[in-house]
Amino acid sequence: MPGRQVFSHATAAMLWGMPLPPHFEGDLRLHVGVPAGSTRSLAEGVVGHVVRPERLGAMSLAGVRLAGPSDAWCQLGSMLGVDDLVAAADFLITGGEPLNRDAALCTRGELTAALRRHSGCRGATRLREALELARWGPLSRRESLLRLQLTRGGLPEPVPNLRVLDATRRLVAIVDLAFPEWRVGIEYQGDLHRSPSRFRADVRRLERLADEGWLMVQATADDVGADGALRDSAAFVHRVVARLHSRGWCP
Repeated sequence: MPGRQVFSHATAAMLWGMPLPPHFEGDLRLHVGVPAGSTRSLAEGVVGHVVRPERLGAMSLAGVRLAGPSDAWCQLGSMLGVDDLVAAADFLITGGEPLNRDAALCTRGELTAALRRHSGCRGATRLREALELARWGPLSRRESLLRLQLTRGGLPEPVPNLRVLDATRRLVAIVDLAFPEWRVGIEYQGDLHRSPSRFRADVRRLERLADEGWLMVQATADDVGADGALRDSAAFVHRVVARLHSRGWCP
């Protein structure tokens, strides 16, 4: 690649690890951006973009030139809907921090600054709405989309990956989505939980949460699809509402 070219849009987003909708996995085209005044790439298998220089945000990742995380997220505004943009923003401002792992790739303030640089771009309205809905805490696209669907179903907003402590301040568990005021939580049980050791650990964990007064709603792939969408949103929301009502929540 000539020095003026950088990977951008969906390609840059995937290189940074942003969670994207499943259909992007089968799209092998490379998105390449060049600053305004240059000729966009016309190579086979490449989607060329001409980008204003201040919106390109060129950085290096393991020796690869690409748009920076916040600028790549803004570039996705022309390609994704609001919920998918929220999931990507959640990832960027959270990283692996709830598990004391990888630091977040950028801050909410950096996304806000990027939005100002990209003011008037395609999808700017969706980007602004998504940033307002973004939250620190989700560790997967599924958690981000489930949180959005629950709040749209009239429920209070759950806290992603809440650290539950016992009376001695020791960690009991990290709950995927939690309503701490009512001690109701939601846990997604994927296929990774099928191994004997993981199954036993999950049982111990759920029992410890019960000892601390938590009432859990367990979700599986029958409830939440691979794309994060609820398969029967009315039924799932009803299950959560019933648990919350039993703890005194009144909408």
